[in-house]
Amino acid sequence: MSLKPKQPSNESGKVARQQYLDLAKRITGEANLDYDTLYERFAENDWAAVKLDDAVASLSLRTGNSPKQTVGILHQSPYLQHQVHHHNVPLAPMSQYVRSTVLKTVQQQRQVQSQQRSASRSSEIENG
Repeated sequence: MSLKPKQPSNESGKVARQQYLDLAKRITGEANLDYDTLYERFAENDWAAVKLDDAVASLSLRTGNSPKQTVGILHQSPYLQHQVHHHNVPLAPMSQYVRSTVLKTVQQQRQVQSQQRSASRSSEIENG
C-alpha cells in the first residue's frame, strides 16, 4: 500500500511544506526527493521521522529561520501529518511536540554557542 499525504489546504501550508522538503533534501543529500517519497519513507517510522524533524529544526534555525517560522515548517513534517491525518491524533498534542522540538533545538544551539565562546576566551587567555 502506498502512503499518500494530505495536501495543505492553504498557501502558508504549501509554503511551509516546500520549506520542509527543501531542508529535508539538504539533510538527506537527495536533491530530487519529492514530498510524497519523503512521506512514504518516514511517515510510519516514528524513530527516523523524529530524527528527521530534529535535523530539519536544527538546519532551519541555523539558516536564519526564527523559532516561530521553524514551528510552522515542522507542522508539515511527515510524522505530524501522518499522526494527525491517518491515526487521528489531535493537532494540539502534535503541535506541542513540534514546539518542544524547536525549543529543545534552540537550547542546544545556545549551549553550543556558549561553549564555543568559552573555548574562544580560554584560547585568548592562553595565547594572550
